[in-house]
Amino acid sequence: MNRYNSTWRKIQFYIMSLWFLLLLISIITFKIIDSKNNFIGWENLLCENIFPIVCMVFAFVGILFMLNLKYQLQGSLNPVYKICHVENSNYEYLTFLTTYIIPLVCFDFNNVKYIIAFILILIITGIIFVKMDLYISNPTLVLLGYKLYKIRLKDYNDVITVISSNKLINGDSIEWIEMDQQCWYVKRCNNEDRKA
Repeated sequence: MNRYNSTWRKIQFYIMSLWFLLLLISIITFKIIDSKNNFIGWENLLCENIFPIVCMVFAFVGILFMLNLKYQLQGSLNPVYKICHVENSNYEYLTFLTTYIIPLVCFDFNNVKYIIAFILILIITGIIFVKMDLYISNPTLVLLGYKLYKIRLKDYNDVITVISSNKLINGDSIEWIEMDQQCWYVKRCNNEDRKA
């Protein structure tokens, strides 16, 4: 797999992992009424809500990325591998929630400087997460149904970190696409036709 595709998939996972944060910010910042509790009017609804609308668009884009990755996995031509040993790694999600999502929700989004700072933090955090392969260590992916495992495969030497929407157990066969050499996106399969 070339480096561009690997990086692009990691970026997709990072954007997918932000959906909960973006949804919270949209709810917090969306303006329907003014300070006197009057409806702001249809003409002002779009102008007053550009930032929350952009957040909602990115949350929707994250869902599209998720559907696209599932589609790519269905068309994978990689050989099917059988799991010899599986270890649940979902505990790695926990540090992300308290150190990342909760503080960002507390920004003052009525101030343009804070919005710019928020966007810069998301970009810098994304770069760090992609470069350090932390893009899957986000608990909001659990809400999308993803699980994190470390697995050993029959006829494959390395221990691989995998993310899957399936529960994996010893003896399962998996189809996969590569995020990088040590991390795959997988699904459980019952198709025994293709063997590694």
